[in-house]
Amino acid sequence: MYIKKLTPMKKFLKPLAVLFCAGFIASCAKNTAVTVPSDPEIKNPISDFSVTPDANDGFTFKFNSLAENFSKLEWRFGDDTLKTDTNPSHTYLATGQYVVDLETYSKTGQTSHKQVVINIAPDSVMQISTAKTGVDGQLKFNANVKGNIQSIAWTFNAVDPSTSVVTKTTSSDLNPVVSFAFGSFNSFSVTATTDKGSVVTISRNVTTEGIVTDITQSRINWSSTNDNTGNANENASKLIDGNPDTKFGFYAAFPVPQIFQLQFAYPITVKLYAIENGNDSESTRDPKEWVLEASNDGNTWDIVDHQTLTIGFADYLKSIGQSATRYKRFFYYPIANPKPYSMYQWRIISTFGNAMQIEELRLYK
Repeated sequence: MYIKKLTPMKKFLKPLAVLFCAGFIASCAKNTAVTVPSDPEIKNPISDFSVTPDANDGFTFKFNSLAENFSKLEWRFGDDTLKTDTNPSHTYLATGQYVVDLETYSKTGQTSHKQVVINIAPDSVMQISTAKTGVDGQLKFNANVKGNIQSIAWTFNAVDPSTSVVTKTTSSDLNPVVSFAFGSFNSFSVTATTDKGSVVTISRNVTTEGIVTDITQSRINWSSTNDNTGNANENASKLIDGNPDTKFGFYAAFPVPQIFQLQFAYPITVKLYAIENGNDSESTRDPKEWVLEASNDGNTWDIVDHQTLTIGFADYLKSIGQSATRYKRFFYYPIANPKPYSMYQWRIISTFGNAMQIEELRLYK
């Protein structure tokens, strides 16, 4: 076998060539740019919007998006409704408080929220008013709804003052006419449904003078110059306890004026007040002359109403043919020029006898 031997020069050049190639490769590697992927730029969305109530529909609102840097948005209206329009309109089906939430999403997956509370109060959607017809005790009712009425349902609870029996009547008229007994304190409710299916209900108290709200029980303080300390069932607190079947009875001559004073947390405009007469003794214990006074500081008192009767409550009812129901009836007195006051007092100047017996004193706004 023939084995070729390398000359000394070739032995030297072979490793040199290997080193040269290795160096060339290394040099090429140093001059080649390596690209490393960078993180995407984060886009944070901004959620913002405005709300515009519909001028003709108290349940409908227009929502206008002011959002930025978003690829998708979602509206939630607080009534299990979801919409993805940019500027949607929404109609609620009931009164109440709703939290509207706008959530926006960016292309990189970030989200943001904005929430706004919408409160649809029954009184903002429907107003109820009454007018006297000219017939004693008769009122014409009217419902003014911010929307197109599809149907309306009234329920009236008329009280017979002599027996406390309540008679319920209903009506589907827009302007029903209803009669109430003299001196009665009654209630009603009305439910209106719009052509969009929205429903609103309002309940109120009503007298022969119209719709009223009793504020007597919202007082923060009260006082009386005289009391029946010998009979807890007929003491002064019974005059303002809200129960038409309890009474304040003072069965001895007492110094006049007799003053019942009520204080409220803030000024309230009283438009009407009522006195319910006692349940016996004809008119000999009825007040004869009194004034209703009001103040905001407890020092200066303005006279808001002054009454002088020529005949007592029971005798008056007998004179108009209501002898059998002459007791426990409310007598209503409108205030001619009502203004807000935080304190009211009923100052009795004289009575028809030496004693006094009254079931209730009530103030209404």
